[in-house]
Amino acid sequence: KNLRANVLQNLLQVVIRSDQDDNMQIEEDEIHDLISRIRKINGVEVREDRFKAAIMSSGGSLASVMDIIKNLMADDVSGEDE
Repeated sequence: KNLRANVLQNLLQVVIRSDQDDNMQIEEDEIHDLISRIRKINGVEVREDRFKAAIMSSGGSLASVMDIIKNLMADDVSGEDE
């Protein structure tokens, strides 16, 4: 659970840093940088096309991007034995 919390914290920091113009939105031109940063986090996989589509359809606000990540992590954990 500590590892999961660390990964989530890293992901949230990456999302915030990827908002290059500080407008609280991840726009289309910022998504590639966000995905590149996420790929550098140990143990995190990204399905680029699905993730990009989810961000675009949610409007790209930082809150909605963070919700997408939290939901994906919850789905991932539910498939594992703890």
